[in-house]
Amino acid sequence: MAEFFEMPQATPTMEFGTLGEWKVTEGTQLSPQDVIAVVETDKAAMDVEVFDSVVLLKILAADGDEIPAGFPIAIIGQEGEDISALMAQFATMDPAGAAPASQAAPATQPSVTPAAETRASETQPAPDKVAAAPAPTAPKPDLKGGWTGPGYAGKALDDALMETWGSFHVEGPHVRISPLARKLAETKGVDVALIAGSGPNGRIVKADVEAHKAPAVGTGIGAPKADETVRNSKMRKVIAGRLKESYLDAPVFFLTAVLDCDSLVAFRRDLNGQLAEQGLKVSYNDLTVAAVAKALRDVPQVNASWGPDAITRFGSVDVGVAVALPDGLITPVIRQADKKSLVQLSAETKDLVSRARDRKLDPSEYSGAGFAVSNLGMMQIDQFTAIINPPGSGILAVGALQQEPVVNNGELAVGWRMKVTMTCDHRVIDGALGAQFLQSFRGYIENPMRIVVL
Repeated sequence: MAEFFEMPQATPTMEFGTLGEWKVTEGTQLSPQDVIAVVETDKAAMDVEVFDSVVLLKILAADGDEIPAGFPIAIIGQEGEDISALMAQFATMDPAGAAPASQAAPATQPSVTPAAETRASETQPAPDKVAAAPAPTAPKPDLKGGWTGPGYAGKALDDALMETWGSFHVEGPHVRISPLARKLAETKGVDVALIAGSGPNGRIVKADVEAHKAPAVGTGIGAPKADETVRNSKMRKVIAGRLKESYLDAPVFFLTAVLDCDSLVAFRRDLNGQLAEQGLKVSYNDLTVAAVAKALRDVPQVNASWGPDAITRFGSVDVGVAVALPDGLITPVIRQADKKSLVQLSAETKDLVSRARDRKLDPSEYSGAGFAVSNLGMMQIDQFTAIINPPGSGILAVGALQQEPVVNNGELAVGWRMKVTMTCDHRVIDGALGAQFLQSFRGYIENPMRIVVL
């Protein structure tokens, strides 16, 4: 029997998913565990599978559409089944809650998707200048397979359906474009304002960008580039919400230390010389994470999380490593980092970072860190402060490792130095405790052999 195939909920907190790519076309015969699409969540991309032998009868969402969890994205069933009733039911659903339009909110407080709000703002005067308009009337199928209702009379079923569904993605005051097309345009350096959309309601789709030909370059300066409005990704929204909550909720303070890294530089040089025969290499970031893990083991009170009734001290030393992504950041977690060798830690970090950038991490691989490390030193940032990522109570911001004038035994010399700044949640970490942690961390960085033997 034909039925809706819904947007899966990858994590308990997932509200929307972006349909990254369909892997099959309408009419494809599917077997159990066949992948039919790729769905992007706020932090990762996942394959969506079917669990029965079915046929993909109808695709209800396009590549790049942002769909609420639990909302239909396709119709599956057996070949030749009549899906007209399901199509009619789908046309009356509210994308914000997957409920029929007849069950939607009253006209005085209409329930709309973010895209609908944007479209309304493009065409309607300010709320204080007009009276509230009644909720739009959804189209209804007539007995001949057409549609009735304001603006829909005589339209084919698919055309009316697409107008009802609309476009979740609105870019700028006059340009509608899917995220997939937007990403392709950015990659090709194409100004989307110059592209005519062929999708529903003039939306620009992937094919429009691929078919676009850049105009010949003239010798004049030309008109200034128009402002660009980039729709917030789910990842960026999650980052904004979580870090704003952390910033406003946790009373934080900062501790900065300057570390003597002469021994660290020599140690890494000698170590990598020995590892070169095996094709291995340890980075300064690997050494920093290892030192942090050992310091957390030495000062377990820092490896903790605040709760309204009690402080939880984590039994495992799990260290998060901040990784920059094109539309945000993610913090993969190295579990039991204090018990792993430098080679193990380096290999695991490389694997996590690679899969994080491909958005292939499982949620369990980027959550639950008791402490985190954010390293911008590789980008020549001398010093910075970082915001704590819950549930941890501390994060270490690592600046650039660089040579600078130093005084040794009363004489001027050149030495390797690095500044680190620890952000502490004062509800868990007091000043003296934070300083004790940095003292332990300094001991490993300035005497790096201890990282290996202890």
